[in-house]
Amino acid sequence: MKKPSDALFRLIKAMAPSEKRYFQQYAQRHVIGNRNNYLEMFQWLSGQEHYDENSIKEKLKGSGRDSHLPVLKRQLFELLLDCLGQYHRNAHPSEKIKRKIQAAGILKEKGLLTEAHRELKTARKAIHRYQLFIHLPELLQLEKSLLEQEVSRLPDIRRLNLWAEDWERSLDNLREEGRFAFYNLLMAKRHYQKVRLSDKKEDSPIVKIISSTEFTRGRESPSLLARMDYFRTLATYHFMAREPEAAYACNKAILDLLEEHPFLRELYPSRYVVALNNFLIDNFQLRNWQAVEEGLTKLRELPSRKTFKNLKGLKPKIFEQSTLLELNMLVSQKKYRQALTLAGPLETELSRFSSQIALHNKLTIQYLLAYTFFLNRKHNHSLSLLNEVLSAQRKGLMEELFRFARLLQLLLHYELGNYELLSYLISSVRRLHQDKQPVYQSESLILNTLHRLLNAADKKSKAHIFNSLRSSLEEGSLHVAESRFFEYLDILYWARVRPG
Repeated sequence: MKKPSDALFRLIKAMAPSEKRYFQQYAQRHVIGNRNNYLEMFQWLSGQEHYDENSIKEKLKGSGRDSHLPVLKRQLFELLLDCLGQYHRNAHPSEKIKRKIQAAGILKEKGLLTEAHRELKTARKAIHRYQLFIHLPELLQLEKSLLEQEVSRLPDIRRLNLWAEDWERSLDNLREEGRFAFYNLLMAKRHYQKVRLSDKKEDSPIVKIISSTEFTRGRESPSLLARMDYFRTLATYHFMAREPEAAYACNKAILDLLEEHPFLRELYPSRYVVALNNFLIDNFQLRNWQAVEEGLTKLRELPSRKTFKNLKGLKPKIFEQSTLLELNMLVSQKKYRQALTLAGPLETELSRFSSQIALHNKLTIQYLLAYTFFLNRKHNHSLSLLNEVLSAQRKGLMEELFRFARLLQLLLHYELGNYELLSYLISSVRRLHQDKQPVYQSESLILNTLHRLLNAADKKSKAHIFNSLRSSLEEGSLHVAESRFFEYLDILYWARVRPG
């Protein structure tokens, strides 16, 4: 049996409160008899946490409408789209341009050619002001049909030549924007595949693209949209090639374009958010801490700015991005006490936005919070958070994070005196990690240290084991050679501050 569609429910749940209020008024115009079927169903679905078609059927039972539920759902879906179209018709320059072109078409059909030209002139100005070249072909097609009606009265072919030149320019602009949009998508796909560029970068197909004349001319493209895609593609490439200085320069170029041309922020607010976040990540990698702090303030202020107020999901996205950056920054600077002052409020906010945050970022934030509590000797709280992380384990998901979460779990059970469980867990972790890459000497050292601690006879023996651990880490400069390990788990700090 075909599963009932939940598209209507998902559309309603995706609507902003202001859009829902507008629909409440809009739906009053669509009353059948004394009942407003559409508004009733809208209110029922709005009140559901999860889609339940059977409960809707129950409400309709006896009204004669239960057998028409699929039709009612489809009609309400169409009505919502019409309503949202009207609600947003003045919200975006693109919508205003489309309305002008549509108005010109109506005027042309009614024989008001001068008035139609006037509407197209207004639309053309907006297209060039906002560089919305995607609308030019439609405008030029309509202009062509106007010329067909006027061609017999034209004194020469100059207007025809101008039209042909405009047509070619519009196609050139669209080809340019399409080409760089493709480059950007292609590089993003490579990035999501976790592709890292090898030392022999010159052999990479990616390098062949970004080295081509066709690509490099994007830096000076007359289309600002193509130029932004050029810099974004290049920024991703340099990030993949572990070249943070070059990635920083590209993301700064995107931000400069968006700051220099305010209409770009109006049209593409999400691009500004992404570019600012990437710029902060570059500064983080370059350890430009002051720039990161200033950027975090700017990032957190975006929801109060008019340009960004209607950007869906902005608050959880900014929480997600800023929390990851701030916690990582404080841990990198070893400002563990400062991180602790933030941990409580951040944990509350994480609970609030939990369902709206990407799972991999949610797990990373939980690990960072657990790690912060561990470093500040809040062991029970740390273990509680860490258990939530470990309960989300599945093959292929953030295997590196779970590797270090299991090691942190061992340290926590030692601190809490759960020695019988720890003995079992050490063996389990050795088995799970035996084929993990890279092979960390620090991991073997901590596993062997914990095993020795479990067998230590007294406090003096344990103190000797901790002294041995500190010496091994400090004298061999292991914390430098295996810096990636210590980004996740600073066992040298743990060994130094632990009472013994």
